[in-house]
Amino acid sequence: MWTGHNAYTQTTTPHSNASLLQANPRNTMYYGQHQYIQPHYGQTSPPPLIAELPAPMPPAPPTTTPDQQLKEDELLAHKIQQLEVNEVRRRSSSAANYQQLPSSVLSTSPQGQSPLLHHQSSQPFRPHSQSISPAAAVFTPGSIGATPLEHSPSLLPEVVTRPRASLYNPQSPSENLPIPVLQERQIPPPPSIPLDPLSLSLYLEQHHQVPYPHQWVLFPAISTFHTQINPSAPGTSWLDTPQSCAWGKSRRSESQRKPSPAIFTFVFKTTHGSLRSPKHSWVMSYAEETPETSKKLSKSKGAAWTYDLKLDPSTGMRKSEVLSHGREKSVLTTYVHAMNYDSLRFIGPDGRAYMWVSSTRLSSMNGSRYDTLRHALFTAVGNIPDPLYGQIVADHAYWDGYVNEMEVHDGTICNGCRTAPINGSLWRCKSCVNHEICNTCRTRSLSGQVIESILPMCRFSLVNLPDETIYIRSPNVDPALVVATLQILKDWEKHTLRGEKSRDSQGFGANEEWARSCDLGIKAHWRAEDLNRKDIPREPDKIVAKTSKAAASATEAVPTLANLADAGLKLGSIHARNGSTTGREG
Repeated sequence: MWTGHNAYTQTTTPHSNASLLQANPRNTMYYGQHQYIQPHYGQTSPPPLIAELPAPMPPAPPTTTPDQQLKEDELLAHKIQQLEVNEVRRRSSSAANYQQLPSSVLSTSPQGQSPLLHHQSSQPFRPHSQSISPAAAVFTPGSIGATPLEHSPSLLPEVVTRPRASLYNPQSPSENLPIPVLQERQIPPPPSIPLDPLSLSLYLEQHHQVPYPHQWVLFPAISTFHTQINPSAPGTSWLDTPQSCAWGKSRRSESQRKPSPAIFTFVFKTTHGSLRSPKHSWVMSYAEETPETSKKLSKSKGAAWTYDLKLDPSTGMRKSEVLSHGREKSVLTTYVHAMNYDSLRFIGPDGRAYMWVSSTRLSSMNGSRYDTLRHALFTAVGNIPDPLYGQIVADHAYWDGYVNEMEVHDGTICNGCRTAPINGSLWRCKSCVNHEICNTCRTRSLSGQVIESILPMCRFSLVNLPDETIYIRSPNVDPALVVATLQILKDWEKHTLRGEKSRDSQGFGANEEWARSCDLGIKAHWRAEDLNRKDIPREPDKIVAKTSKAAASATEAVPTLANLADAGLKLGSIHARNGSTTGREG
């Protein structure tokens, strides 16, 4: 019988095999003459597996390090470990002593510490910490007159700089002078919420400019142009087409002392009748503003730009429109008066797509005013054909917010403090005769101080008003193209306002009278009879005399420019027959 933890055990019934062999004698060869072993199906563990022993390791090669070197390395490792233990003990003891100090000695807030010393990172080895370049460090030679470099990601620990003592020690009192700093013009803060048309008009009267839309990304201006004083024909108003207009580099406040010639000059011509189509045209002549010809701006004129527009007298639809500039390909423009903004699309001579866009919808009803608009010229950049996704290369504002605080008003005297002449802002009373005050007296009166000459019924308006300005913000755009296409946009906007007046003359007139009650509104919505009124802010008599001379010179120049306009319009009509398209709504 098998013993141990085997899978089989010997049976205890020997007669079972004998009876089986007697019943089946043919199975004798299979079962044999020995006892039969029955399998055992008990719950026994499997036989253990005996793992083979690994092969012995090969003998290690003899070391080349001497025993003395091994002892020195072990001693050095022990010293380093001991230094680390001592450093940990020192930090723990200093922290315990710091906690035992009285509360009057401890600093309760980091404001009392140095702004550069108390600001230490809790993770001295942050993976996204930035290294400070020499150009961005404080009081370094690279921080003055150099373009700061971009911070590059670094794995170095965070740098905490300490304040440096000033090395400048003047030896004489003449060296201890203040450093001159050019103070930029203060820009009023933009409103926190979008303004409705009425609030936008009040914002303009207070700040002398309207805010920029937050979607506009503007680059620094590289050049500016301002409108010059243009004479008005008798019996005309702001909605009528003027005889001429001009753009120059000097402001109105600067032209009285240093008159400068105009860079761009427009001469307009409008014809209409019952038997012929209404026609609007103008010629823009400009002087090349280059260093070589800067002294000859009044004598040398550049090539002229001509604009020709014909309307259908029955429908008011545009029949033809072309802007020619003496080149083979003319500029075709498309004006759209939408519900949220007005736009003017065109393809420039350089082949790029341009688009003038207004900051809001054009209207002169329900508190809206046209002079609260800003215009921006977008151009397509890269592979995106839509100019609105491109770059702003120029923009325009009817009021730029600039007031010359250093302007000297000759022949004026302040009725409050008796200062003569008045410098800076000049305020003139609308209800009194020859009542003018300076900005200091105006500020004192608003703060509640009593000024003898200022009565309760006095209402003052600012005389030296801001200018209408064009900002050129890209060297790759032609300023002549900017000025010419802006004039086309302004012509179409006036055409839209005339349509509003024809549809609702009473509402349009009421809104115009309300706008004329404001200082800037009466200048924007001018009338021919306003020049002789005393209660309207206007320039001093010297500027009015110069305006009369400018009107006379402009009247003398009209026949010559008219001949040039006829020649240009003939050339434009030839181009229109060759490649212009018609059928666009005005």
